[in-house]
Amino acid sequence: MGELHCLNVGCGDTSVIKSGAATFLVDCYNIEDHKHLLPASKNIRGVFITHQHTDHFSGLHYLKDNGFSIDVLVYSPYDRRRDDSSVTLEEWNDFISLRDHFSGKGTKLFTPYRQQSFDKPYWETDGIKFEVVGPAEHIAKSQTRELHDACLVVLATLGTRFCLFTGDASDANLANIAQTTKNYCDDILHASHHGSINGAEEAFIKKANASYTVISTKEGVYENVPHPEALKIYQKHTKQKVYRTDIDGTLKWNF
Repeated sequence: MGELHCLNVGCGDTSVIKSGAATFLVDCYNIEDHKHLLPASKNIRGVFITHQHTDHFSGLHYLKDNGFSIDVLVYSPYDRRRDDSSVTLEEWNDFISLRDHFSGKGTKLFTPYRQQSFDKPYWETDGIKFEVVGPAEHIAKSQTRELHDACLVVLATLGTRFCLFTGDASDANLANIAQTTKNYCDDILHASHHGSINGAEEAFIKKANASYTVISTKEGVYENVPHPEALKIYQKHTKQKVYRTDIDGTLKWNF
């Protein structure tokens, strides 16, 4: 038995998976506001940082300052270029500094692209299976690439439940998944980019076949986030309910 918590952290992303003796984070913005979900041992089995934007990784500061250890850190394989407007140099260097701190404490680092085969999970531990369904290497490395093109898209198998975490994955990233992957959700879809129209790729959302969609968002932080048209797309292709954390609060599923 375990728990999946999709947290209400404002216009950012954080999810906590607790299973048996292990705790996992998928992004970690404002994790300090939900520290009761962190293990008393202060050891976290795995942290997935979908991409190097502050509203996805800044909780690493809290973990660092409060003596947490991380066994495995999995993060976007993005290659930032000079004058890259898709991620500021300050954000990039901040993440690198945090990554290097944990690496120096023994954390293992991984920067995967989409799996070549799905015959077995990318990582299986303590009853949880993780598959990396994006980004495709050719999209993440394209000449016109931006950070969201290299955003991790991770499917977690939680017993009989599934949750697809999309971070802020771009339309190109998601469209490639829709074109090349079968059965990549079929349960809980953690929607891309806080309900922005960028990331509301309709072919991807339709093929996700989600029973529930979770939009981690807060109205009024950015113009048109969440976007009315994006909300319509999610409503159209979600079988049961579309949740917004700014309205519905933190969401919990047992598995």
